[in-house]
Amino acid sequence: EVAFLFGGELTSERLRRATRLRWIQAAYAGVDRLLEAAPDLRRHPVLLTNARGMHAATIADHVFMFMLAWARRLPAYVEQQRRHQWKRQPTRELAGETVTVVGLGAIGREVARRALAFGMRVLGVRRRPEPVPGVDTVVTPDRLREVLAPAHWVVISTALTPQTRHLIGAPELAAMRRDAFLINVSRGAVVDEEALIRALREGTIAGAGLDVFAEEPLPPDHPFWDMDNVLITPHTAGNMRDYVGRAVDLFVENLTRFRRGEPLLNVVDKEQGY
Repeated sequence: EVAFLFGGELTSERLRRATRLRWIQAAYAGVDRLLEAAPDLRRHPVLLTNARGMHAATIADHVFMFMLAWARRLPAYVEQQRRHQWKRQPTRELAGETVTVVGLGAIGREVARRALAFGMRVLGVRRRPEPVPGVDTVVTPDRLREVLAPAHWVVISTALTPQTRHLIGAPELAAMRRDAFLINVSRGAVVDEEALIRALREGTIAGAGLDVFAEEPLPPDHPFWDMDNVLITPHTAGNMRDYVGRAVDLFVENLTRFRRGEPLLNVVDKEQGY
């Protein structure tokens, strides 16, 4: 038996009842919520595949939407337009600035490609420090603060795992430049939100672009809503044309491979969580 999950809930109890289940195809990249909802899945022999890479280009576009909005002071100009106010704002260029990408999977690599086209210096963090095209320096997570310190932009694109939960906390935010911006398009829990709120209020960093949050939908009384140095989008970075069609195409390709006994695309290491 095969399960194709677009969003339906899987529990450990359902997994135990599915005695003939051999493969689960998730129609999304992050499987952290799936593994949390069904903890037994980590040790279950069922094969798990995801849609890794399918959203990479559109999420990277979203990252640069945030970056360009802050660099060119778009929020200030939108507010001035609302007030019918003509006033020039100090802006900055991306060329020559440094971006640190935390997580160099498909999304992180697409961010790096775009950053290179903008003339930026790219630093990266990944579990294994092998070179990545377009990334000047790659370090392991134990050296995270070293590559946060010089960055004008910090992009979070890593999977949420027990090891990456609150990976960005008060010490990491304190290591960043005061004119730096944090952009999170992975999972809200990778960042300690309380520490981020303090850093934004105290001017430890300049601002943030957030597409993901620890609690979604973001509660109406959450402090992020009223912060001038925060841009919010409602977990839409991965929105794309014909998402369902592309997900089905991936499933059909993997189903063909499954029937032939061939290796499947995007197999998830359930212990690692990605």
